[in-house]
Amino acid sequence: MPPIQIFEGRQRPRGLEFPACDVCNSQTGHADLVASLLARSFPVADTSVQRRYFLKILSAISNNMPALLTEMHIPRAAEKLARKRHGLPDDMHPLRASGPLLNRYILTFAAKLGFALHFEVMNEAVPVAGGVQVMWFSNLQAMKDDIPRELFDLLPGPKSLQQGRKGVGDQFKYSIATGEQGHMLYFASFNFSFAVAGLTAVDRSIWLEGYADKFPVYVPGDFSPQN
Repeated sequence: MPPIQIFEGRQRPRGLEFPACDVCNSQTGHADLVASLLARSFPVADTSVQRRYFLKILSAISNNMPALLTEMHIPRAAEKLARKRHGLPDDMHPLRASGPLLNRYILTFAAKLGFALHFEVMNEAVPVAGGVQVMWFSNLQAMKDDIPRELFDLLPGPKSLQQGRKGVGDQFKYSIATGEQGHMLYFASFNFSFAVAGLTAVDRSIWLEGYADKFPVYVPGDFSPQN
């Protein structure tokens, strides 16, 4: 995590690579694809390679999740109103980010990243009694300074993936902080498109379940086919 298709030209430095069963990867594949589309949506692709990979992801989503594209689409008149309401430039084409399909896929992606980062930091998987509580933010929320500042106050400076001279800090950054009683806070941003945050716990009855009405909690086994 993150998957290779999130990165320009599929050029992903090594690091943050984790074992996962084929079933789990299969069940979260669509979430990875949606996150990749969102990550590539801004800034707009301006090279032939970027456009080719963006169109490939867009085609895959159109073939497998056409309802998502319908949900995200904003008619031209509504685009104009959105740009005026939020002070966006005329050449920007906003997407609807409040729909249930997009939220489900991005929150699944956020949880998958949380499970992976917990393993990276704690050197063990989130136990059966644990969980990952997640949230996500659009670039509009970032522009309007609507991401809680408390998150950044609790986290160290961001890191990225680096392999030799190749780095992707302009595409992916993440921060992690560990807390008491087996908790871990994380935040990750993707290009200038979106960000995810979450809290992992070895015992979800401590803190996580008390806020499950506001932020969903994912538990081990949620990505299995029966769920």
